[in-house]
Amino acid sequence: MAAVWAILTALRRAVGRDLGTLGTIKVNNLFLFVALLAYGAINTGLPPKSAEPFFVLLGFLLLFPLSSDPLGKIPTARMGLWPLTGGQRLGLRFASLALSPVTWIGVLILLKTARPLVALGFFGLAAGVQVATALGRQAARRDPHWNLLGYIPQLPGRLGGLVRKNMREILSLMDPYAALVLSIGGGAYRLFGRHTDPEAFAIIGLLVALTMSTYAQSLFGLELGSGSGMTRYHLLPLGGWEVLLAKDIAFLVVLSVLLLPLDPAPGMTFGLAALALGHHSSVLLELPQQRWRFTGGRLLPVGALQAVGGMALGFVEYERGLVVLVVVAVVYVASLSYHGRRWESGPARPAQAASLPHKLLCGS
Repeated sequence: MAAVWAILTALRRAVGRDLGTLGTIKVNNLFLFVALLAYGAINTGLPPKSAEPFFVLLGFLLLFPLSSDPLGKIPTARMGLWPLTGGQRLGLRFASLALSPVTWIGVLILLKTARPLVALGFFGLAAGVQVATALGRQAARRDPHWNLLGYIPQLPGRLGGLVRKNMREILSLMDPYAALVLSIGGGAYRLFGRHTDPEAFAIIGLLVALTMSTYAQSLFGLELGSGSGMTRYHLLPLGGWEVLLAKDIAFLVVLSVLLLPLDPAPGMTFGLAALALGHHSSVLLELPQQRWRFTGGRLLPVGALQAVGGMALGFVEYERGLVVLVVVAVVYVASLSYHGRRWESGPARPAQAASLPHKLLCGS
């Protein structure tokens, strides 16, 4: 019993740390937009129905990390080495269910609604998400052809490999999948709507760009989680602007694909503005990210400027034409050049780039 209790205590800490990473959604531009939308509706005395689809979208996507098996955090090899009896392993399996956030949410739904079928439906949806995720992971492990990220083609040129790697990183976050749902919805409206409003495609495109914009604040966020990620970047025979450009191209390629069913120009204007502003946070601040989570950024000043400025410039581009997109592109190039030089002069370059070859040569 003492062994099972010790394992559950460690699992509780691991689940707590994992839930802490979900807090990044609080500083995600999409979440802030939805919160402001609901707040504005409540203040005007209207039911916040306009924000409900976005809350449903965020809630569904959050089910993927929330429904993960707590025991899955224990490596299989280590679990097999522990001297536990069959009864103890079975008891550990049932006890770990109490650590799952899905269990807490399901109980809360039952207490709030007093409708067991609603709670059971939620449990069924969470179980389906977990089974689908586990099957997909297992299939990708057994057969690399099931790993869809492996089908991303390499772009030609000197930066092609880096761009491909960066696209894979972007697609290991939740933001592009939320944007994909919005893009599919806009495309369905274009195909099946009888009396479509042309302005709707520009608005949905701006929402897609808003959903992706937080990532522009943390272009190196996934590399910051590994000790050698940034060191490898500084060892590459590339200028700082080229390293940033490889990140930006990957972002713009993903964004352009998502904008294809919509009006691309306003969304691309927003995307370039988000990158021009986000270079500051990406280069000068450390905002580490975790895979399969929504990207977290800073609300002030960059996040607010991205959301408000990007939306405003996107609307102006829709009204005035491509000249606005060209102006924003010029500002983006200036930001790329300036922050590329700042990245080269960062503190990590002299210390890390000089010490690593010495360690390799000396064997220390």
